[in-house]
Amino acid sequence: MPKDNVVEFPGDLDPAQFRISATDTKGHTARKWYNIQPMHSQMMAVLMEAKKFPYRTIGEFTRHAIVRHIHWLESIHQPIKSVTGALDASNAVLRDMEFRSEFKYFIEKLDKQVNILVDEGDIGAARKLVLEVLRHIEDMPEGYWRDKYLGQIRKGHAKLLEGAPKASLLAFSEEGAG
Repeated sequence: MPKDNVVEFPGDLDPAQFRISATDTKGHTARKWYNIQPMHSQMMAVLMEAKKFPYRTIGEFTRHAIVRHIHWLESIHQPIKSVTGALDASNAVLRDMEFRSEFKYFIEKLDKQVNILVDEGDIGAARKLVLEVLRHIEDMPEGYWRDKYLGQIRKGHAKLLEGAPKASLLAFSEEGAG
């Protein structure tokens, strides 16, 4: 059964490659203003609303398009004096920094919420939250970050998950399947 919130990419197309930072490693950015045809703007909006690509903003879409186009131009007219290799390397570092920051923030928020529920004595709600989060993470495309999230959540909440009777796990899975 296809999942609406999961985008499967063909072959070696990595969804992380769609993330192009707006800043360099020193935090610098350059603002550009440009005009485009209304139909191009509408098509960008349609693509964003379709959620078939991992863009979070029109800015991410535009930055990715610029990077792809620069690479394409370089491929058709060699040699061009270029720093795209350095830019690509910088973007890889920035992307990893961003993913790690998001990972840390997410885990901290989950841990905080689980601790609140446990402190209130609602172990069942805490367990249900962790199981729901795990189910959503399992829907992510295979890869490093999916494995990292699953590993950290399972490790950090092992005692809570150990106490989950098998029957309640099945019931929870069936609740989410409907």
